[in-house]
Amino acid sequence: MIEKAVILAAGSATRMQPQIEHYVKNEDELAAIRKGEKMAARFSKFPFLDYQLLNLVRSGLKKVNIVLKPEDDFFRKHYDMKGRVLFPEVEISYSFQEVADGTAHALYAAREFVGNERFLLLNGDNNYSANAIKMLMESPDGVSALVAYDIDGFNRWTKERLGTFAVIRVSGGRLIEIIEKPENPLEYRTSDFLYILGNGEVEVSEKVLTSMNLWCFTPDIVEACRVVPRHAPRKPGKPGEYELPDAVKILLENGREVLVYYACEDVLDLTRAEDIAIVSKQIRKNLVDSIEELNTRYSRLQ
Repeated sequence: MIEKAVILAAGSATRMQPQIEHYVKNEDELAAIRKGEKMAARFSKFPFLDYQLLNLVRSGLKKVNIVLKPEDDFFRKHYDMKGRVLFPEVEISYSFQEVADGTAHALYAAREFVGNERFLLLNGDNNYSANAIKMLMESPDGVSALVAYDIDGFNRWTKERLGTFAVIRVSGGRLIEIIEKPENPLEYRTSDFLYILGNGEVEVSEKVLTSMNLWCFTPDIVEACRVVPRHAPRKPGKPGEYELPDAVKILLENGREVLVYYACEDVLDLTRAEDIAIVSKQIRKNLVDSIEELNTRYSRLQ
């Protein structure tokens, strides 16, 4: 059974900064978001990251490592002070990405935590269901795996930004290629079989599948992240970054298999300031059970 998860949370939250003060009034939260810890935004009283930790606990994870920038202190204080009471089922630790130069190097910062074990990797600014996490938890030993999201399961706001996501190509239930931010994602349609909970199979026909960065990795991804070349600049005037999809490409070129699991469900996405209002509505509507459980867990602090 997989016991470890790495949460990538060392970004600068550049796209969230404009007009953030219209959505966040608490000074501590606002200061954290200004530094890049956008998951400090609270929903029904709880920081966004609490919801993901709750789903990791529900899925049976035992150890969680959060990758931060060295100056980030909101979540270190939050979980150092409250984590053992809120989430006694997991051991929470931290790694630090000294320079914000891409997701591959963010993962590499957690290499000591990863050690020689398989682990899950996920974004801190998304919220994935326990069901999606459990699929990866049950994936066969010795292989990596990815959850592929059918765009038909997304809410309308997420669908509007499909061009910012990565679409994937699959053959025989295995990952073939990741296409980052394609000009027309609807051109990439898959007809193949994918895996589901319990390692069963499901046939899909003419489906657009995206990666929302929910992975299970074997520890050899760490070496791939170490040697991955810097990607070409995606924007004029900015250097390229060391990107996780390029590290995954190295795995594939070295003959490693990446199984693909199928999910047709929503993923909460906290990218821009206006997402706070959207995510707030989604949580109140769809995560009532999570709000109730977090209320119970926070009552232990009193």
